[in-house]
Amino acid sequence: MRVLIVDDYPGVIELYDLALRARGFEVKGAVTAADAMTMAVSEPFDAVVLDVELPDGSGPELVERMRYVPTLQRAKFVGMSSYDGEEIRKRFDAFLSKPFHPKRLAQTLRKLLGSKASAAA
Repeated sequence: MRVLIVDDYPGVIELYDLALRARGFEVKGAVTAADAMTMAVSEPFDAVVLDVELPDGSGPELVERMRYVPTLQRAKFVGMSSYDGEEIRKRFDAFLSKPFHPKRLAQTLRKLLGSKASAAA
């Protein structure tokens, strides 16, 4: 299962990369919305995990754009932020309030992706 993690802190991407790879996920990372869109149009992903606030845009706006990308038509979107609000949460398939344990991210992805995630575990 392929996951794109979008966060402006490379250390966060690295942490979740290590945790998810150990659980059978293939992970790519992007630190900006522009980088994430570039990757999304050229490679398929099963899920996109993204921070709500990025240096070049907002996570919720990026999700709205990504939903129209052919390689992401079946992807699930997980928002993450220390800021919480119902309007933000509604734009994602799942939402995690920071800080959270990497194991919780893996559990959330398995739940969203169902049988595909179970086969990868």
